[in-house]
Amino acid sequence: MTDGSSTITLNDVLKYIKNASYDDMVKILSEVLSRSTIKLNVVLKYIKNASYDDMVKILLEVLSWFKLRNLGNPFNYNRAFEFIVAINLGYVLLPVGGGSDAVNPDDPNDTIELKGTEYKGLNKKGKEKSHSFSYNGTSRKPTLKEQEEHCKKKIMRDKYHYWTMTDYENGELVKTLKIKNSDVWTLIWTKWEKSWYNVKDDDPRIGGSISTNLLKKMNIPYEVITH
Repeated sequence: MTDGSSTITLNDVLKYIKNASYDDMVKILSEVLSRSTIKLNVVLKYIKNASYDDMVKILLEVLSWFKLRNLGNPFNYNRAFEFIVAINLGYVLLPVGGGSDAVNPDDPNDTIELKGTEYKGLNKKGKEKSHSFSYNGTSRKPTLKEQEEHCKKKIMRDKYHYWTMTDYENGELVKTLKIKNSDVWTLIWTKWEKSWYNVKDDDPRIGGSISTNLLKKMNIPYEVITH
């Protein structure tokens, strides 16, 4: 592949990925998600036009990059999205383990919860469509009282929850909503309570989702962070 001044091969791309900085990996992951020195823009151009076979090797190299830095599997539980958003917000992704998603590198007590979804754009009236953010996979407790205590502790662990909408087609973050933990609790508990009563044999865990329409309907305050 030639960018006008240099020619690179897949091996060049893989070598660049292996030694990429955190900021460069954010851009690389964004390009991979959109399917879309060697200079970074040349690597991104190669990825956008990569064959299926080349993409397999690129994704395996990304997996190796995450593993070497103890960041978990980028393809599980929205891990790659969490990494991208955390870096953009000035945070650092925490190890996998069911706790907070990311931490402020300058303040270990400043941890955050990250949620993401695909940006849906506008409706026919020109208004933004509603977007839902899932809170699933929570362990089921024997009694409702125990469940509520467990769930509230989980939600209140991080002062703020960040909901991010991503343009998959172009591989770009659109915006993030910053919501206080107590407001998230107000919206999610009734859904979790219903889920607790409606136990499923194939998956006993409880879950629920919150939409931006509900956020507005309940007059919940939030901060919008544009990217």
